[in-house]
Amino acid sequence: MSRTTGKGPAGKGFWALGLAVWLWTLAVAAPAQALDRRVIPLSNLRDGQPEVTLHGESETVALRAFIPPTGPLSSVLLTLTYENGIDILPDKGALAVFINGAAVAELPLSAFRGPVNATITLPASLMRPGENQIVFQTNAQHRAICTVRGTYDLWARVNLAASSLTLVSDGGVPDPDLAMMRQLMMASDRARDPLAILKIGTEVDPDHLGWGAMVAQSYGLLLGDQSPRVVAVPVPPVRPAPAGAPAAAASAAASGSPLDTLPLPGAKNILIGTRDQIAPLLGEARAAAITGPFLAVYPVAGGPAPPGGAGAGVAGGAFVGVASGRTPAEVDLAVMRLADVNRALPTQATALITDAAPVQPPPRPVQAEGRYRLSDLGFPTVQHSGYRYTGQFTLTLPAGFAPVSDRAVLFHVDGAFEGNLGPGAILNVRVNGAAATAMEIDKRSSGIIENGEMQLPMALFRPGLNVIEVEAELPPAGGTDCVFAVRRPSFTLLDSSTIEIPGFARLATLPNLATTAQTAYPYGGMAGRDPVEPFDLVVVGKEPAWFGAAWTMAARLAQRSGELLRVVPYTGWDSGPDANALIVGPIAALPQGVFTSAPLPADRLAGLLEAGSLIAQASARGEPMAANDRRALVDRLRTAWAGGGTTRPGGSPRSLAPIAPAADSGAQSRWQRMAETKDGTAAASSGWVPDWARRGMAAVARYVNRWTVVEAPVDVVALTENTETLPEAALLQYKAPGTEPLTWTLLTASDSRSMDRAMRALGDGGQWDKLRGGGGLWSSAAPTMTVLEPSHPYQVILNPFDIGNLILILARNLSQRIELLFALLLGTAVVLTVSMRLLLKRGHAERSGS
Repeated sequence: MSRTTGKGPAGKGFWALGLAVWLWTLAVAAPAQALDRRVIPLSNLRDGQPEVTLHGESETVALRAFIPPTGPLSSVLLTLTYENGIDILPDKGALAVFINGAAVAELPLSAFRGPVNATITLPASLMRPGENQIVFQTNAQHRAICTVRGTYDLWARVNLAASSLTLVSDGGVPDPDLAMMRQLMMASDRARDPLAILKIGTEVDPDHLGWGAMVAQSYGLLLGDQSPRVVAVPVPPVRPAPAGAPAAAASAAASGSPLDTLPLPGAKNILIGTRDQIAPLLGEARAAAITGPFLAVYPVAGGPAPPGGAGAGVAGGAFVGVASGRTPAEVDLAVMRLADVNRALPTQATALITDAAPVQPPPRPVQAEGRYRLSDLGFPTVQHSGYRYTGQFTLTLPAGFAPVSDRAVLFHVDGAFEGNLGPGAILNVRVNGAAATAMEIDKRSSGIIENGEMQLPMALFRPGLNVIEVEAELPPAGGTDCVFAVRRPSFTLLDSSTIEIPGFARLATLPNLATTAQTAYPYGGMAGRDPVEPFDLVVVGKEPAWFGAAWTMAARLAQRSGELLRVVPYTGWDSGPDANALIVGPIAALPQGVFTSAPLPADRLAGLLEAGSLIAQASARGEPMAANDRRALVDRLRTAWAGGGTTRPGGSPRSLAPIAPAADSGAQSRWQRMAETKDGTAAASSGWVPDWARRGMAAVARYVNRWTVVEAPVDVVALTENTETLPEAALLQYKAPGTEPLTWTLLTASDSRSMDRAMRALGDGGQWDKLRGGGGLWSSAAPTMTVLEPSHPYQVILNPFDIGNLILILARNLSQRIELLFALLLGTAVVLTVSMRLLLKRGHAERSGS
């Protein structure tokens, strides 16, 4: 018998085979364990349509991408899909791409042959954790028409849904700490994931409603201009695993950390509660560390994997943040510290809070009366060569901005133009999309514009953000072959140009959802620098969808206000709020007291929303309801309304009834104290004014309001004319019952599924910016917003003891009511005529000796 050893040929082959198998195992296993691949669809970087269109000869669009903390990047890949018009002159057009200010590609724009796919390999050092800017810039020239008209045929469109940014790191996913948590919440690869606020048990009490509202507001502030979405996720109480439980559950129970086994809806999760409430979910070891106001963040592997992510069942960067304490008061401190976006969190996974005092953010820039240079508004000097220039800058006016109709905002232009211009050269200005004014450019002015005055009607401006667009049309003097059009006209707009804002009234006319959507008034500050008044957040309903909707609305309002709002939470309905209130709940559970002064009757609104919900559900299933069925549904509604009863679309009658309150008075009193002393000052900004003076001014305001506003009841039947746009959700704003000028805003739907669909449409569908007037009705089945005009408008005087403001308010109201102004002038003329006649008659009598 012979013995094989490692020294023979067979032994050497055996060891070589083993080494090869070992190396192959390492090559396969290492990437699976350490590779971190993040894919950011560019459609995640902005709301609305998943595309970017650049018009004209030259235009620039910037996108912000937030990169989460990763290991050292090994490769970065930018994939773009774009197309352009057919009239672009070959070799004269390009789509330039910039990353963080560095040019990374110049892609050709030529005659259209279909979508173009481009792959750009980027230096890994170019990207950084946090905010990164991606800029697209087009330069194009028409192939046949070298005029202003030809520039309208020039366009390029980037398909954001088919474009992406891929980042690969060989270092694996870093363990999160508290300082990373905000970056993970803002990460663009998870932008479509909602923020999930976890709650042990199925009942949400006022404390959890308030805590969730504060965290949701900070989330909205972090996202900036992107739509926040917050969901409530109830977690069933953790029980010991039974004897026959699966191995995974038994292992989790044994390790004392059931957190990893939760079915989470996404990668961003926040768990809030006292230590006793969340201890079963954290485990004994983690719960023992909660000896005061406590913050922590733990990585988890739950939730769906991102597109092209690290692998199925593994969510790279998924986390659960924890805000806790031994008592509700300690949880308050932890939540407030977590929500304070003006201070960085510590670079550790767990921390006891010792610095809970809030830091006041710097006031947001708001333009009031005065003169502002364009450089002060962030607009630099622009030099444009071509036939049509378009640019824009913004003004942010305070929430109490009320224009006076006979006044104008003055735009003083400093600029220049050169080249052989033909007739028709003009400078146009638009305000918020509406034509405002124009200036003809005359060659005899030597090409220089010095302090050229353009009057912009004040009525075109609104509270909040205003977009002013400048467009210069520079037609050439004679026809020129586009191929040889080397020297084109040019236009320069200097940043020394100024905007002069005259005095305006400090007056809010409500209801006005546009003002609320843009500035958060009356729930936010009045002028960007004033203290924020507390408001009541009332949720009537037991299902998680209603709390998620309330938190999403709070996040939206904080975004528009620019700071954390003061919230007093209520669950259920007692005697009604005694302050400005945001009310959320299903239409069937809302008490009749909610609709005392609402623009739509409760019964008719309920029937309308239920009909819209049935249509939206059919569309969601992929089986759109036939036109005949929709019409029959509307006919049943109208029959029920004509009969005076309330009938479900299914046929059974019902009526709305009050529900029992479910609020904790102790928790509410604690939240009241927190709201009133959040900034260390009293909530009322006019506490120095005597009560009798405030009551007298309120009476005058009610009297003036009675004669200066026009009431227009809502035609409910007209809302059913188009059966394709029947709403499934409603956002209504109206005056609260009573004499005080308080505002209630009601968000409602027929059921929780309808509310979920409607909140997605409100954010992803861009419906938020379409809110106007006294109400908005919308559905996930139709991309439209039905706007209700204010049925019972009322006015709030923001500076009631400013005489100049009162004079401007009087001038504004009289200019809007011509009949009152005419009656006032006629009355004045009659009084003067009678007085003069009496004086003349008396003088004549004295001279005649009578």
